[in-house]
Amino acid sequence: MSTHVELRLPRVEIDVQDLALISGASTLDLGKSHPATDLETRTRPVWTVGLRPATVEGALPLLTDALALALSVAVLHPALKPSVAWVVAALASFAVLGLYGHRLRLSALNDIPSLVVGSAVGAAAMAVVGSPHLHIRHMLMAAMAGTSLVVLGRVASYTILRNWRSRGLLRRNVVLVGGGSRAVELVARIAQHPETGLRVRGVLGAQGPRLPGASLYGEVTDLPDLIASGFVDTVIVGDASSDDERRVIDALRSCGRGSTEIFVLPRLAELSTRADDEVWGVPLLKLRQRRARVRMAIKRAVDVTLASAAMLVLSPLVVLAALAVRLEMGPGVIYRQERVGLNGRRFQLLKLRSMRPLPDGSSTEWAPNADRTGRVGTLIRRYSIDELPQLVNVIRGDMSLVGPRPERPEFVDQFGTEFPSYTHRHRAMVGLTGLAAVEGLRGDTSIADRAYFDNWYIEHWSLWLDVKIMVRTASALLKGTGG
Repeated sequence: MSTHVELRLPRVEIDVQDLALISGASTLDLGKSHPATDLETRTRPVWTVGLRPATVEGALPLLTDALALALSVAVLHPALKPSVAWVVAALASFAVLGLYGHRLRLSALNDIPSLVVGSAVGAAAMAVVGSPHLHIRHMLMAAMAGTSLVVLGRVASYTILRNWRSRGLLRRNVVLVGGGSRAVELVARIAQHPETGLRVRGVLGAQGPRLPGASLYGEVTDLPDLIASGFVDTVIVGDASSDDERRVIDALRSCGRGSTEIFVLPRLAELSTRADDEVWGVPLLKLRQRRARVRMAIKRAVDVTLASAAMLVLSPLVVLAALAVRLEMGPGVIYRQERVGLNGRRFQLLKLRSMRPLPDGSSTEWAPNADRTGRVGTLIRRYSIDELPQLVNVIRGDMSLVGPRPERPEFVDQFGTEFPSYTHRHRAMVGLTGLAAVEGLRGDTSIADRAYFDNWYIEHWSLWLDVKIMVRTASALLKGTGG
């Protein structure tokens, strides 16, 4: 006997069949952080309860990699210290190269280039830590043996993971955003290949199709709440209508940094030359909603190191500029102003004063006022010398060297109302310089363009992108194009 129950999130409908499997429960709590509904959890083996599929799928390759590297060490018989360095450096390299992240297509052959690089790093670490008499032949043998054994281990671990996925032990709930014939074809391929571990549970969007087995339907704007509920592990964006496209972008940007994976089905998929993952030949582009912790730690370390070095080298320039400001404008050389940073947190930004204070009763000005800027102020603004005290903000953790430029709270509220995409800038730590700034968007320039470039930076961020922005910033400063 089948019982029909309709549950609602905001504008979201869920149909649950065979409610008797829930042992008499009449509702599903979608507020819990579980990767599946209570209905699915009751049908799983006990050992999988409480473990996210991504955790299991990252832990098993890590375990086999560690065993393979340990076995290669045992075969080659190096000293203890080089052995530890070899294993730790190789595993760390594998992690940095993304070999422990979740993937739909599991292929040891695809991993070989990254495994070779990681093994080479491990062999180099062994040479650095080992004795001076360690022969290069031993390093080559270590790299070759380690890579070969790790590949064999990955073949075994991937075979196990594909089996567990096919049996439903590592299931991931999928919601499709949008529709179209390509999306329907993708859903069919997911159903034909259970080794992906995916299960399509619903469709969001006004023109989304009704799919067999899907029990959840709603609007695009429901996506952030649905992800926050823990019901969804994976989101696939198909063909959104022109009316839904902007809502899809805003909804995805509002999803924060949760563990939910978000894929986009590219247009002209058959001609696509880039794919982050695939489902039986259908390419998918992965949106990076969550920053890799290792890379963010590196970014923070670089910020502190470079900011500290710059403070030391540029301190004479700051002292001379402060003295000139004091002589021209009097007391109050350092100017503190409240700005909005990461996730809307407010902090006190430090600057050298470049303009005289506003008269009492005057309204706050957004762009610099030439009538209040003296000769010294004009000079230090032109070469951005007035921004150098913000190196202290970087060291304190209020800012990064590179990121969206911070704005005052009143203007954040105003711009956020006028330009909805503006508020998404605060997903990343604000910066001393940024992509919008090096594109010439400083002072009285388009807010819409600033928001566009700031969000583009966040969604395409890499350490190399930061390097390029800092090089362009240095070039702009030498030309005196600040202000």
